[in-house]
Amino acid sequence: MSVPWTYHGRVAAQLTKGQIDHLTVGDLTVSVQHSEPIDVSALLLNSAGRVRGERDLIFFNQNSGPGIRLADGQIPGVSIELRALPRDVEHVRVIVNLADQQAHFGDFEAPVLRVAGPGGKPLYEYVVDGLGRAGVVVALDLDRVGGAWQLRMIGEGYDAGFDALVTGHGVRVSGPGEQDPGYRGPAELAPGQEVSLHNVRSGDLTLVKMALGWDPVRGRGLRKVEVDLDASALMFAGDRVVDGANFHQLASLSGAARHSGDNVDGSGAGDDEIITVNLGQLPRHVTAVVFVVTSYKGHTFERVREAFWRMDDGVAGMQLARGNLRAGGAHTGMIVAKVYRDGSTWRMASIGAPIQATHPVEAIPQILPYL
Repeated sequence: MSVPWTYHGRVAAQLTKGQIDHLTVGDLTVSVQHSEPIDVSALLLNSAGRVRGERDLIFFNQNSGPGIRLADGQIPGVSIELRALPRDVEHVRVIVNLADQQAHFGDFEAPVLRVAGPGGKPLYEYVVDGLGRAGVVVALDLDRVGGAWQLRMIGEGYDAGFDALVTGHGVRVSGPGEQDPGYRGPAELAPGQEVSLHNVRSGDLTLVKMALGWDPVRGRGLRKVEVDLDASALMFAGDRVVDGANFHQLASLSGAARHSGDNVDGSGAGDDEIITVNLGQLPRHVTAVVFVVTSYKGHTFERVREAFWRMDDGVAGMQLARGNLRAGGAHTGMIVAKVYRDGSTWRMASIGAPIQATHPVEAIPQILPYL
């Protein structure tokens, strides 16, 4: 049995699936605690249960809308100002999904949903259990009733996935490369899959960001195992390395690639290392940029199951692709992706090939078959 959530002597009401309560506050923060990386999003819906337009989906690529925004801080969630919601918004639906699209909530302890009022005052707590193989869950609804609002705990898993869920509420989902400005969710590319970077949003993609994140690993007891992962970008002219950016060289010689700096243990929330590559500044002789992750101290990826990589459109702030490092197994490195010239445009390919390398230089001979 979980310990009730308390804050400054206040205790949250423990709710269960299907319970309804009338709200007496105007500002809310809904947060979700879980052992695995998750995303929290929300839909603003009219009386028919449909969005009114693009702005009514609040998620990682669009972090705010009228009366609502993704919450600040390390715990994923949304902050809602009920009085600021447009009059034709009748429902607010809060959704939680696992960042690893291949994972299932039933494989882990149940997520815990918490609703706080002004000043962080605990209002409600809900253990969202019984989700089985679902990787997405409709957590709760806020419903307008006359001039007031009520909260309803839903807790329904959705096996079809996040894209199918938002599509069912009227959000247009577009695929990689489409010019329509509709929602485009993360493309968890399988190894070997590619996506054109031409006209991803509007015009050619000019700036890509590769992000790496992982969490500190605990050994026996409370001892922290300092697993040091490193993100690197290696620039090739044909099969020859000509430049790059990594923890040792934070900016490439051409200035086109820049590394955010070395994180030695995965501490801190969100992205731990980021490499930004300005494709327009790459010298003409550069034919490909290959992104690799290596484990500096030789810890295998079996020890870093929380680790992920992500590729973003650096201008629009839109996620292009995402992958996890769990498939690395008993290896110390992975070739995660490459961006390469295809005539006058660029393409991105997911590779996901485990390798043995504790330093990017050691990865070079193992990269050559993938160029």
